[in-house]
Amino acid sequence: MRRSGCGRPRRGTFDEFSEVVVPLLGSRQPRVRSAGVTALRRAGRHADAEPYLTDRSAVVRACARWVLRQGGTDPAPLYRALCADPTAQPAAAVGLGECRVPEDADLVRELLAHPVPGVRACALAGLRALEAVRVDDIRPLLDDPSAAVVRQATAALLPWADRVPQGLLRGLLAQDRPRHQRIAAVRLLRAVGVHARVATRL
Repeated sequence: MRRSGCGRPRRGTFDEFSEVVVPLLGSRQPRVRSAGVTALRRAGRHADAEPYLTDRSAVVRACARWVLRQGGTDPAPLYRALCADPTAQPAAAVGLGECRVPEDADLVRELLAHPVPGVRACALAGLRALEAVRVDDIRPLLDDPSAAVVRQATAALLPWADRVPQGLLRGLLAQDRPRHQRIAAVRLLRAVGVHARVATRL
């Protein structure tokens, strides 16, 4: 069986479900897992896609949502339930954002203060997916000890880099700052045209 993305798979037989689909679902390759998830629809096993809503890969999550919808299940309420305690499944936060329901922005935003770094990072990605970034909410996360969180915060702030105080960014360039914070400061300063004497301080 071959397919591309989350579209309709080519016709094949699922008589040997455990031998054909299960290995795909267990693959380390996102494109292969996505093929396995999509195959669940063909097998009439739509509900089996639910665990893949929080896969680490965006393409696998998208395929899981598609399969569930094809089976008559809206994935958004499932994500909302997972976001009540996303500690074990941080990608629930980004998955909810990927559903593109504007009313979910506040729920995702609350997770910016979650104690688990992976949840904070996924919440940032979820807000970006929702196009619900608020600079004042994101800016403090440039000081986060987690490199993953700071990377996501930087990506979220780049379109509004001119609204991030340069004094704050220059403070992040201090030599006693973690490297990921200094890199974030460089990227945001460069976004507003500040280049000189910055990169050399990393």
